[in-house]
Amino acid sequence: MRLVADASEAASILIHTPGAVIAYPTETFYGLGTRVSDPAGIERIVRIKGRDAAKGMIVLVDGIEDARSVSMMDARQETLLERLWPGPLSAVLKAQPHLHPVLAPQGKVAVRVSPHPLACALTRLAGPITSTSANLAGEAPASTPGEIAAWGPDIDAVLDGGKTTGGKPSTLIDLTFWPPRCLREGSVPFQTIIEALTVR
Repeated sequence: MRLVADASEAASILIHTPGAVIAYPTETFYGLGTRVSDPAGIERIVRIKGRDAAKGMIVLVDGIEDARSVSMMDARQETLLERLWPGPLSAVLKAQPHLHPVLAPQGKVAVRVSPHPLACALTRLAGPITSTSANLAGEAPASTPGEIAAWGPDIDAVLDGGKTTGGKPSTLIDLTFWPPRCLREGSVPFQTIIEALTVR
């Protein structure tokens, strides 16, 4: 595990090393990432976290166009997400059929666009990546590279963004229902999402 400071170097690891997993900063905590097209990397993250694979993982994307590569959305869903992304909001949508089953339990996938500049650069360069907190299942998520090093997970690199702000996790909504359902209220109040439905 090595520290890298540049998103292009981190993206290169993911693109050119089958099964590669890195840690990277988001606007809340560090996440563990591998390309969504890399089944070995996805399965490695499950082993690293010791989590129940059936829980699924959020997919981080670069924007609406990138989101379409992993999910299916209609005009209403797209309009709402354009109003709320980038930000700490994860949206459950119908998954594209090619996605790894860990990422698409029950045929649905949770998708997010992070406002963190390094996370944005990473997804722009590497394409959609997994976004699950950097910690053992049940433990507190890491907010610094030092905390990740102290944990000592079997990963290839840490994209060093310094200390993240922490706080609440992303709000999780299910857009396969309309109006949307709140699955987990986090940094974005659900009321803000409901109000965005009526913006003209």
